[in-house]
Amino acid sequence: VDGSMTFEPNSVVEGGPLWNFASQRQLRFGVWPRSAGKMTAESFTWIAADEAAEIVHTMHAYEEDGKIVLWAPLGHEQKGSTSIVLGDIGPCRMHRVIIDIAQTSVQIQDVFGSDLRTEFPRIRDDGVGRRVRHGYSAVQGGDGDFYFVGIAKWDFEGGGLQAMIRFPTGVIGGEPIFIPSTESTATDDDRGYIGMFLWDIKIEQSTFALFDAKSFSSSPVELTVPQRVPLGFHAHWITEEQFQR
Repeated sequence: VDGSMTFEPNSVVEGGPLWNFASQRQLRFGVWPRSAGKMTAESFTWIAADEAAEIVHTMHAYEEDGKIVLWAPLGHEQKGSTSIVLGDIGPCRMHRVIIDIAQTSVQIQDVFGSDLRTEFPRIRDDGVGRRVRHGYSAVQGGDGDFYFVGIAKWDFEGGGLQAMIRFPTGVIGGEPIFIPSTESTATDDDRGYIGMFLWDIKIEQSTFALFDAKSFSSSPVELTVPQRVPLGFHAHWITEEQFQR
């Protein structure tokens, strides 16, 4: 993904953001076929969209009818919407991007739930490279880039948002990670849990919360932790067996 944000370290020296939106730069995608063998600059096909936009994190992609279907939150230019990291970019919202290699074209589509501000999208880790049905992302509030106030569940076959959980007022969370149950398989991609740390601003208490990924009930099992755990950027789940290895 080659988006419309430009990396400007000199901007930081002057008190500005590290990345700034460049409206003259179109969003484009470099497609490399595995059949090409060696990954070289010449083996990539670059396909540009008709608009300027930015994708910070992708959720899932698969091939369908000879086209690449990519699901990802996508942001457009919004002058004055600036943080210490990103400049002049509006809220990221979920979209479906159709990349047609034969026609060298990109089509950006709204999905059900495209009005939701969301980031940090994930699928179950053992589903990467497979066709899965569900993905999960953090729902953003209005008080900062990483002020996550809930979780969204996306249905790729159903066409968009399937369910959403909102945390209680004053509670914020980190990245939603899928934790498979012992009976779960890669094709049974919502049989398990969504795990994350939560932080209660009012009482200054960290908990580790487990939400049922299938029912998507808003009532988690919460495990108290003895001290504050910073929410961080990204997270990963490994099994005890993987940990021992």
